Amino acid sequence: MKKIILFTLIFTATHCTVTAQLSEGTKDSAMAEIQQLANEWNKAIINRDSLTLDKILAAEYTLYSYNGSSANRMGWLNNTLHRFTTDTAAFLASLNITVYGQAAKSEGTLYWKAAWDGKPRVNADFSVTDIWIKRDGHWQVLMRMSQLAKNR
Repeated sequence: MKKIILFTLIFTATHCTVTAQLSEGTKDSAMAEIQQLANEWNKAIINRDSLTLDKILAAEYTLYSYNGSSANRMGWLNNTLHRFTTDTAAFLASLNITVYGQAAKSEGTLYWKAAWDGKPRVNADFSVTDIWIKRDGHWQVLMRMSQLAKNR
């Protein structure tokens, strides 16, 4: 009987440790993928790469801006692809990413320099929080909340 109890305790401890390690590995993988997608997103904005943006932005994507305005996916894409000319879009450090199973939150400071219809318009740091969702094995950004951190 003592051997069965000991075996059960060892099996349970081993199983829990392996499960925890797999969960951490899954989280690490998700965090790396989201960081990579966020960097690809910035490059796609600069290059006006509609295919990459289409892959990264969920159909329900919405931007909530510091000035109280919001833009749905179609409006945001239209402005990004046709009105803004982005010189720089880059995170100043690695994102702080928290994974919640099939959802995640990323936070960071984004430096963005851009012109609107050829006239300089934006040269600032923004505190951004993005909400990501994993669908069909792929991460997509569902929502961005952006707040002005400082003008340059």
